[in-house]
Amino acid sequence: MKGEFIINNYRSKKFGDKYFVTTDHGSYAVLSQDEFKRLKQEKIDGKLYSKLEEREIILTERNIKEAIENTRKRNAFLFSGTSLHIIVTTLRCNMKCVYCHASSVPDNSKGHDMDEETAKKTVDFIFQSPSSCITIEFQGGEPLLNWQVIKYIVDYSKEKNKTAQKDLVMSLVTNFTAMDMEKLDYLINNKVRICTSLDGPKELHDSNRIFKGHSSYDEAVKWIKILQQEYKKRGIKREADALITLTKKSMQHSKEIIDEYVRLGMKTVHLRFLNNIGIAQRNWQDISYSPEEYMNFWKEAVSYINELKKKGVKIREKMVGIMTDKIGGKEDPNYAELRSPCGAAIGQIVYNYNGDIYSCDEARMIGDNLFLLGNVKRDRYKDILTSDKTCGIVLSSINDQFVCDECVYKPYCGVCPVCNYLEQGSVIGKISQTNRCKIFKQQFDWVVREIFINKGSLDIK
Repeated sequence: MKGEFIINNYRSKKFGDKYFVTTDHGSYAVLSQDEFKRLKQEKIDGKLYSKLEEREIILTERNIKEAIENTRKRNAFLFSGTSLHIIVTTLRCNMKCVYCHASSVPDNSKGHDMDEETAKKTVDFIFQSPSSCITIEFQGGEPLLNWQVIKYIVDYSKEKNKTAQKDLVMSLVTNFTAMDMEKLDYLINNKVRICTSLDGPKELHDSNRIFKGHSSYDEAVKWIKILQQEYKKRGIKREADALITLTKKSMQHSKEIIDEYVRLGMKTVHLRFLNNIGIAQRNWQDISYSPEEYMNFWKEAVSYINELKKKGVKIREKMVGIMTDKIGGKEDPNYAELRSPCGAAIGQIVYNYNGDIYSCDEARMIGDNLFLLGNVKRDRYKDILTSDKTCGIVLSSINDQFVCDECVYKPYCGVCPVCNYLEQGSVIGKISQTNRCKIFKQQFDWVVREIFINKGSLDIK
């Protein structure tokens, strides 16, 4: 005899003859038309009762504690403190990328480098976070152009952590043009993870990432190979990591881009869509593409990756994995762009070269102070995180708008107040009209159909 139950709040979307059903806390079920009809009519018994109870679509005495625990796990990021801390060691850069989000300045510019005093106060501020896990990420400009401050921050952070005893991770995002073996040896010895940019084959990469008088592709590939060799020689089980930025030229080269990553031994490629931030705004008409163009590219690339996997090639598309984990996992993968609230301040904080504190990396790139929270030279972490401005930014990133509340992907998605502001002039955007929403919704549709409805049609490992 089945016990009493309460039907959980749910949303649904039809895929052919199946229904994909989700709850507020992220549990899901795939139902036949008959099962969905019985759910709507509350005629729930037998195998359907067991199925809905297991998937937490109905709440009973048997599953209510587990449903509460799963809710807690999925929202653990709300209670841990800021874990990702991005430090802009310099705004100077020796390249002129057509999509530069950081609004970098020429490498011979003055007054755009972080000094050691600001670096020390930045690290002191970072260690005020209650998070047990701290990641310090160096960005720019080209961060290696201020090498002495990177070394200072690495050494000072490690010394400070002897007392703090946090799980400390450090990483560097670099274009490799200022790298040498002495720097590389220091970074590897101090366990600093290294990430570069690789936009695909040489012609495509060099057209996006302009390095006057040189090939930025040649520099990136040279150091990727050296890094791979050093990891192998030192017995470090890690791979070189690269970020890709997609422009209009990229849309016709999905297979060539994937082949380039495979050729260089990369196991992951994150096919991110372009944001209209920084210098990208000036070139937007020449480098941008529609959500439809991007989705055609993305689906073609992911399908090609799946073909390669069947042949034994180890390569995966990161967004597929993130969305699959969001839906099917018990814990959130903590991807800040697909969170509600997003990662602004409570997930990541950015420290500009002068000590200014911003709510996220995109926020410091927009060219005004709307998302400026304070400065490490005068403010404390607790005061920044509890300020009215921070709370307002966090509130604006919660997807409780009516249009989101009607969407089956609400428990897995998020909104970006920075992107809303840039695209529509307000941190509270008309979400369904944004390119971001259009793209994420189509990606979720594809992942749900291929992985959760047509099980086994896509290899995500």
